Amino acid sequence: MALKGQLGNIGISDIANLLHLNRKTGMLKIRKGGFSAMLFFNEGEVVNAESNENTGEIAAFEIFQQTEGDFEFIATPPHKKRLIQQTLHDLVLESARQKDTIKNLRRAVPKNYMIFSATIDTRMEMMEDSFDEETAHLLTLLDGTRDVDDLVDASGFSEFKVLTILTDLIDKRFVQALNIIHLLRYEELTGFLKADDVAYVDKTLYEEWKAELISEKKLKFLQVRTQQGRIGVLSLGSKKDLGDRILFTEAAAQKLRVKKGDQLICKPLSSTPEKGKDEGLLDDFFE
Repeated sequence: MALKGQLGNIGISDIANLLHLNRKTGMLKIRKGGFSAMLFFNEGEVVNAESNENTGEIAAFEIFQQTEGDFEFIATPPHKKRLIQQTLHDLVLESARQKDTIKNLRRAVPKNYMIFSATIDTRMEMMEDSFDEETAHLLTLLDGTRDVDDLVDASGFSEFKVLTILTDLIDKRFVQALNIIHLLRYEELTGFLKADDVAYVDKTLYEEWKAELISEKKLKFLQVRTQQGRIGVLSLGSKKDLGDRILFTEAAAQKLRVKKGDQLICKPLSSTPEKGKDEGLLDDFFE
């Protein structure tokens, strides 16, 4: 199915319904100025969405709220990662309802890679009488190492629900954002003792991370995310006088598809990655 044009007389929901009725598998791309997004279909069902900053439901809501721009449908193999469980009909209705709500949520949590920590005692028995079950559960996960996407995975809640609960907790000052996410510039690691599963950051930054993390004091791993959304986990080391540079081997850079000078979103991890997620460090890079 050749489907390409401009939004205006035809809306995103009309295009999506056409793809749904024809049980199409592929990617619907939307572009308007600096905004770029993709809606993924498997046999007519919306399974995932990506925008400049977001993934899953939030990105889908952004897409359905677009009224101008260029669109193009490209047939692709089935998308592997399903983050959206709602039907197309429910997505369209919820998108309209949440249009204003999302703007307010994004004022409090503008980026999904932000890290949050609870400012209160998060032992479940201390919270049972003060919070509803979902809020209490999310609070127990706010250990200072998880970003929004991690909270979605760990809680089983939708992205919208996590953002809603987080915003309420931030307003009540029960949660604070931690400044442990850094943009670091890639340079190749050279030398005889280089290892493909290790990344090095500045010693000062390493010590700052060590002091900030509250779950464990010993840092072990580093999550590296490219501006295009590709993710990998490497063992974490430190060297003096690196400044805003991060060093790892060319082989690791090729897996991440980065080149010298590229900026990477870097987050320290204080424990071994969950089994099945980033397992095997560089051997398990995924998109």
